[in-house]
Amino acid sequence: MVTRAPRYQAVLLDAGGTLVGPRGSYGAVYAAALAAVGIDRPAEDFERAIRKTMVAMESEIPPGVDRFRHFPGGEAEFWLRFARRALGETVGEPVDGTVAMAALEHLRGAFRRREAWEVFPDVRPALDALRELGLRLAVVSNWDSRLPEVLELLELAPYFETVAVSHTEGVEKPAPGLFHVALERLGVPADAAIHVGDREDQDVAGARAAGVEVLLLDRRADQDAGDRISDLSGLVRHVQATR
Repeated sequence: MVTRAPRYQAVLLDAGGTLVGPRGSYGAVYAAALAAVGIDRPAEDFERAIRKTMVAMESEIPPGVDRFRHFPGGEAEFWLRFARRALGETVGEPVDGTVAMAALEHLRGAFRRREAWEVFPDVRPALDALRELGLRLAVVSNWDSRLPEVLELLELAPYFETVAVSHTEGVEKPAPGLFHVALERLGVPADAAIHVGDREDQDVAGARAAGVEVLLLDRRADQDAGDRISDLSGLVRHVQATR
């Protein structure tokens, strides 16, 4: 009897919005951290400003270019520019560079603490199920150099054979290169892998450019539909259906 090989050998997963997110919201973390430097605003105000700033800065950096190497000062300059711009949006006027630097130090400290982050409740059960199915796991994420530290802090690192971080590799999704890095390290061909992430412009476009099948994770959806899943249990069901 001929035994058919499994459809997938590996699963690639995005990090932010897929595996982890800020506890409550990024705005909530900002509000708690920045009260210490006298910037006292509701979390909702910070959240709106953060989202607006992210959209604006992403639009100013070409797709696929590592944002954390885009400015002469590298990662430190990116986050200083981000903090200064987000704070200005929050308070409604430009923020002094010294204030922005002090605020950034508090924010860096806040995001180094475990309580700033949450692992989505579906994540560990799904990762356990995928490993039981014999799949090899990797992270493919647009993130700065601290992602491995965050995964260790949240006790997720042991699940993954490799973590392809955009800043470390010098390329961001949707460029296919970040996927190629993870696949090469795993020794798995593109057509034997599947990727899951929460952004069409980065995860879906990037995986397809790399020749990798992709599912879009939409945590606001009520149920799975086509190649869109509402949580990672949908990924497990999809993989099981192909075996």
